[in-house]
Amino acid sequence: MRFDPLHVSGGDVPANYVGLSVEWSLIERYMGPNARPAFVNLLHNLGTGVLRVGGSSQDVMPFVATAPNTNQVITPEDLGYIRATLDATNSGNAHARTPAWGVVLGTAMAPVSATRPFISPEHAHAFVTEGVTPAFSGGAARDVAGIELGNEPDLSYGSNLAAYLGDLATYSAPQVTGPWPIIAPNTSEDILPWQSIDGRTVPTRYFWDWPQILDTAAPEMRARAAAFGAYASDHFYPLARTCTNKPYRCPSTAALLSDEHMNSLDYQVYVHAQEAARHGLGYRLEETNTAAGRGADGVSNVAASATYALDLMFHTACPQPPNTPGANATCGTGAIGLNFHNAEVRAFFFPEEGNAYYNAINYDPTAAMGAPNAAPLYYAMLLFSRFAQGSTGLRPVAVSAPGADGSQVKAWQVEGNAAERRMFLINKGDHPVTVAVEAPGSGALVDRMTPYDPSGSSKTLDAAQVHIDGAAVAANGTWPGFRPTHEPITHHRMTITLAAGEATVITLHADR
Repeated sequence: MRFDPLHVSGGDVPANYVGLSVEWSLIERYMGPNARPAFVNLLHNLGTGVLRVGGSSQDVMPFVATAPNTNQVITPEDLGYIRATLDATNSGNAHARTPAWGVVLGTAMAPVSATRPFISPEHAHAFVTEGVTPAFSGGAARDVAGIELGNEPDLSYGSNLAAYLGDLATYSAPQVTGPWPIIAPNTSEDILPWQSIDGRTVPTRYFWDWPQILDTAAPEMRARAAAFGAYASDHFYPLARTCTNKPYRCPSTAALLSDEHMNSLDYQVYVHAQEAARHGLGYRLEETNTAAGRGADGVSNVAASATYALDLMFHTACPQPPNTPGANATCGTGAIGLNFHNAEVRAFFFPEEGNAYYNAINYDPTAAMGAPNAAPLYYAMLLFSRFAQGSTGLRPVAVSAPGADGSQVKAWQVEGNAAERRMFLINKGDHPVTVAVEAPGSGALVDRMTPYDPSGSSKTLDAAQVHIDGAAVAANGTWPGFRPTHEPITHHRMTITLAAGEATVITLHADR
C-alpha cells in the first residue's frame, strides 16, 4: 500500500466527532463532585466532543424540579453537575465559535404506561423551563447541542408510527421545547444482515420510515440549530448479549471484528446519512457500542473492543456501502460524529452492581463514587481524537498484504495540520501481520495502540487492557502523552509489523 499525495480528494472528520453517551441514572457516578475531576481529565484528553445524557433512562426517569436527588429521578442538581462538568472541560474555550464539548440532554417522549405515567408534553416543557434553562443560562446555553426527544421510538411506539409522528410534531413545537435545538429520531434497528434490510425481506422497525420522520421534524430542527448544527441521530449495535435462535447476533471477538458486521454498519450509516442530507441535516450515530444489552463479557471489555471501535469510527465517518462498492471512495457521505454508550451492568438504578461490559469509561461502583477510569475502548477514542479528529482528506486505503491474515488489515489516510499525512493501519486479526508501505522521505513517526495483558499470559484480542505507545491513562484520568518511535524509510519503502489486534498511526511530515 502507499501514501497518497497531499490534497487528494477526501472527506472531513469534524471537530467534536468523538462522544460519550451516559444514562441519566449515572450522573453522580461520572459527574458528581468526587467523580468530576477525573472525568473532566478524560474528556480533556479527547480534545473536543459531544456528551449525550440519555438512553432508555430518559423514558423511565421523570424530571421533578423539587424532588430529592436520587438515581430514580432527574433533578436540577443533576443538570447542575452536567453544567459544572462542561464549565471545567470548556475552560479556556469561552470565545471559540463552538465549545470544546457540548451536551445532548434527553427527555421523555413515549406512550404513557404503568412504568412511565408522567410522560406528556407538559413534562417535557417542565424539563426545559425548570431544568435546562436555569442550569444553562447565559453563555452556557451554547453548550447544549440539543434536547433529544425520546429514545428508540421504534421500540416504545412499535408499529404505531402515526402516534410517534404526532407526538414528534407536538414535542418539536417551540411551545414545548423551544428555543432549544431538538434532536430526533434517535432510532434503533434490529441486528440484521444488511442484505435482509436492503431486500426488505425482514421487519425493519423504522429504518425505511426516515423520510417521513424527517419530513415531520426537520423544519423545526433546522430553524433552531445552534453551535453544533442541526442533525438527525441513529443507533447501531453489531451484536447482542443474548442471541437465542439468532446466531447472527451472538457475541464473539471474531464476529465483532468481521467484515460482515461492519458492512451492516456501513449500509445503515450510508442510507441514513444520505436521507439526513436530503433534509438539510447532518447525521450522528449518537448511540453505539460492541453489543446491545450492555455488552458481552470477554468481548466488549477486552482489547478487541478497541480494535473494533477504531475501525468503526472511520467507517462511520466514511461508510463504504456494500451494495454499491466504491460509491463513497472519496468520503463525501458520512457522520459528523458518534457516541459510545455507557451504562450499568444489569439494570438502571443498581450502579453498585458494576459497569456494563461495553463501557468506554468505567465509573466507581462503590459508595465513594470516586474517579472513573479508562477501559480498553477509550484508547481507540484517544488515538482517533489525536490523529484523525479535525482532519481533512479522509479516504480508505487499499491494503495489499500477503496471506489470509492480510485481509484483516484495514487502512485509512487523513491529512492533518502542517502538511502532515497520517495512515492508520488496523490489524483486526488474531495473528501478527507484516505490511509494506510506500512513503516518501527518510523516516516517519509511528504511534501504536496495542493489547496489553497484565497477567503475562500473552493474551492479545482478549487482553484485559490496552496501551498506546506503551503508556496507560493515569488513575486521575490524565494522559502522559504520545511517545511515537521514529521508523526509517528506505528507498521510499517502510515495513510495519502489526501484532494481533494492534493499530498504528504512521505520520509523515512535508520535510520527510
